[in-house]
Amino acid sequence: MDFYGIDRNATIDHCDSLALGRHDRDTQNISSWNRIRPEHVVDLLDQAATDARGDARDLAVMLSRFAWRISSGSASAQGNSNRIVNNVREITVSVAGRNFQLHCTETPSLKLERITA
Repeated sequence: MDFYGIDRNATIDHCDSLALGRHDRDTQNISSWNRIRPEHVVDLLDQAATDARGDARDLAVMLSRFAWRISSGSASAQGNSNRIVNNVREITVSVAGRNFQLHCTETPSLKLERITA
């Protein structure tokens, strides 16, 4: 199945995460976030918010061409330290020597709102 004109399965196969355990890569220094799998990242990019669709398309092209990793995920306070609960989640995707933060809201499922490098 295609998204943005890119082969979805080929993109997922390029993921080089610890969970998938590709042995030809140096993975001992990468921590994985076991709740987010490669197919989840592809779905987030495919269903990104309108404002993030251009960046999502560009990142999807990179993911389809190069090996990539889901290197971490964390909650983000976004400068509002008085809040205990926050529905913003960040997923870090590493591809082509760069890290991209996928800023998602959880309402109740994850929705990609913006991407930063």
